[in-house]
Amino acid sequence: MEILKEVLGHYSIYPLEIEKVSSRLFRVHDGMRDYALKRSYLNENTIESWVSIYHVASEKNISEILPVYVTKDGSLYQKHEHFYYYLTPWVDIPRNMDINYQIESTMQTLALIHKKTKQTERIQIDKMKKDFEGFQSFCRNIPDSLKENIVHFESRRYMSPFELIACSQYKGVVHASELLQNKMNAIFELEEKSVSWSKSLCHGKLEPTHCRGGYLLNWEEASFDHPSSDIANYFQHITGHYDQPIEEMQQAFKLYRKTNHLTVKEMHLLTINLLNPAHYIRVVQNYTEQRTKKTMLEQTRELQQHFRRLQFGMKWVDFIQEEYETINVDTN
Repeated sequence: MEILKEVLGHYSIYPLEIEKVSSRLFRVHDGMRDYALKRSYLNENTIESWVSIYHVASEKNISEILPVYVTKDGSLYQKHEHFYYYLTPWVDIPRNMDINYQIESTMQTLALIHKKTKQTERIQIDKMKKDFEGFQSFCRNIPDSLKENIVHFESRRYMSPFELIACSQYKGVVHASELLQNKMNAIFELEEKSVSWSKSLCHGKLEPTHCRGGYLLNWEEASFDHPSSDIANYFQHITGHYDQPIEEMQQAFKLYRKTNHLTVKEMHLLTINLLNPAHYIRVVQNYTEQRTKKTMLEQTRELQQHFRRLQFGMKWVDFIQEEYETINVDTN
């Protein structure tokens, strides 16, 4: 607590109360207002990139990014020993928030940030193909490599719960990989030599708790990337459970696209991200090669979560086809 008080002193804040919310987040009250003090994961290699996010927010007038306070020296952070601290206003999570409103609010906020920072350029199809070569090779090998594990599981007289579930999910994972291949082919099998492609400021780790009161918090992993990476990341955080809010997510995406337009090809990239089976395959490999200390229950639960995300991706393919690919839209 003495270290935290020393850090807060650089902001001329003298706390009456400091509440530990997590190992790195603290709620600070000084008698007038509440603050969030974060001991970040930033280091000397990433701190300047993080600072640049707030310069972009200022230049582009992006009010959806939660602001940070400056120290008495005018810095956006305060370093103490090896840690970088930063201070923001405290924003409460509304209680009993409607899931539909929560998802729509997050997607609308995300769309505004993506639109305000959008940079569009022409990308050579050959270059895109080269960038995807390793991933395409990985996807082509999924059915065969996964089948080896399934055959090994089925050869046992008594299968574990993990193995039973993996066997029951095998056809679904293979189908997801086939859909994934189709979407990559849809991007690359074009007559054009180049395609219009966009990059925007992306959050990088968009968990549901990072959207509060119309702000997006915690920009420590931000970068300029294709907007689909943010959308996929957010969707994957809320589709690991059995009660997936699929209709709410589809409706929220329609609203997102009204604010920040994505072409059909760009939506293919979103679908590719949602159908990426890498996390699922890694869980199976960790189990077969005994590279994890997690219990059987933890590994089984993790496998189920990643399979549910793939199931959502497969349903997403149908949604995109029905809503956007069956009508005449701009595909450039």
